[in-house]
Amino acid sequence: MSSVFEGRVRRLGNSLAVIIPKEILKETGLKEGDMLKLSLLISVQKRKEAFRKMAGIDKGSTRFERDNRERI
Repeated sequence: MSSVFEGRVRRLGNSLAVIIPKEILKETGLKEGDMLKLSLLISVQKRKEAFRKMAGIDKGSTRFERDNRERI
């Protein structure tokens, strides 16, 4: 079962939290203490930036920059 809803990130003590509406909890049967997998949608631009960072490509460059450390 997959439910999609928009939620606002809020401060909860020193953490951030997303409140899950009661209707979604009833529909899914979730209760306090249950484990939950969360999938986030991000903008195409943010995803491209994240991939560039993971690949070691600078913002202004399209070349792949590999570090010269020895690989084991």
